[in-house]
Amino acid sequence: MMRAEAKTLLNKKLSDFFSFILGSTCPACGCLASQVCSQCLKSIRLNDSVSEQIVEYHDQVIVAYAYSAVIRKVILGFKYRNQRSSLRFLGDALVDRLVVEKSRSLCKIDLITWAPTTDLRKIERGHDHAELVARYVAKQLQISCRKVLTRLSDHPQTGKSRDARLVGPVFTAQKLNAEHVLIIDDVVTTGATLNSASHALYQAGAGLVTCMAVASTVLWQSSIGSYALAKARK
Repeated sequence: MMRAEAKTLLNKKLSDFFSFILGSTCPACGCLASQVCSQCLKSIRLNDSVSEQIVEYHDQVIVAYAYSAVIRKVILGFKYRNQRSSLRFLGDALVDRLVVEKSRSLCKIDLITWAPTTDLRKIERGHDHAELVARYVAKQLQISCRKVLTRLSDHPQTGKSRDARLVGPVFTAQKLNAEHVLIIDDVVTTGATLNSASHALYQAGAGLVTCMAVASTVLWQSSIGSYALAKARK
C-alpha cells in the first residue's frame, strides 16, 4: 500500500512539474495541472454521488456527468477558450459510460456522429467542440465517425429561454442504411437539439439512434416531453 501511495505521489509531482514547464493549468480552478486537478476531480465525484439519478441509465439519453460548477467550467473552457487539454477528460468520461451501457443492453454501434454547432460559432472558435469529442470517442472505441448532420438554422441555443430552446435547431442528414448511430453533444438542457438531430437521422434511414452528452443540466423527468424517440432503446 505504501509503495502504491508513493508511486501515486511521484506521478503527481511529475505531472505538476511538466505542467509548470508547459504552463498547463486545471481548466476548472486554474491551478497547475496537466488536466483536471485532483481536488476538482473529488468535487466532481461528490456531486455525481449526490446527483446519481442524473448520470444513471435513461431510456432517452446517456450522460456522463451532472452539470456541476466544475463540469461547467471545464466544458466552457473547452468550447470558448480552446482548452484542448479537456478533450481527453471529457472524451474518456463518455467512453467509460459507453462501456457500462454495453455491459447492460446497448447494441453494437455502427457509426458515431455529432450535433454540429452553427457555422458562425465554428468560425469564432476555430473548431466544433462536439466534433472533437465525437472523433475522440470513436477513435478510442475504434468505431467509424463521420459528419452526417447539417444544421439548417444558424441560431445557437446558448442564451435562449427555455421556451425558445424547446423549439430546437433544424437538421438534415445524409442517407443512412439502417445503421445504429450514436450522436454526441456537450450539454443537454431540454433535449431539443438531440430530439431534432435524431429525428433527422431517422428520416435519413437510421435503424436506431442513441443520444449521448457529456452533462445534463436538469433531471430528465422535467423535460422528457420534449424528447420523443419512440423507436429508440426498445
